[in-house]
Amino acid sequence: MNRVVESVGEGVTELQPGDHVLPVFTGECKECAHCKSKESNMCDLLRINTDRGVMINDQKSRFSINGKPLFHFVGTSPFSEYTVVHVGCLAKINPLAPLDKVCILSCGIYTGIKRDHSIL
Repeated sequence: MNRVVESVGEGVTELQPGDHVLPVFTGECKECAHCKSKESNMCDLLRINTDRGVMINDQKSRFSINGKPLFHFVGTSPFSEYTVVHVGCLAKINPLAPLDKVCILSCGIYTGIKRDHSIL
């Protein structure tokens, strides 16, 4: 699944349309004690939460089918063609990296590495 930013929401400055990204379900808000720690990547706000299923800012889903809400999967909905994701759950990558190859880094490796120490 190609992950290229199509648009960004109000106040998002870290990404712009056209950026290549990988979704990370262990996101970082960069503000809480865990995010500021060199010992943990278990963000208080964005840690994996399989029960949430909605956007943090307004507690609503961005998906629906036949008028009924569909809930986000682990905050990133990585199996959908398009998704809406909290900026803290995206890792910007080199645009030359082949998305069909580096996609495994999103879950397979990256969740254990803090974003500040990106491997790409």
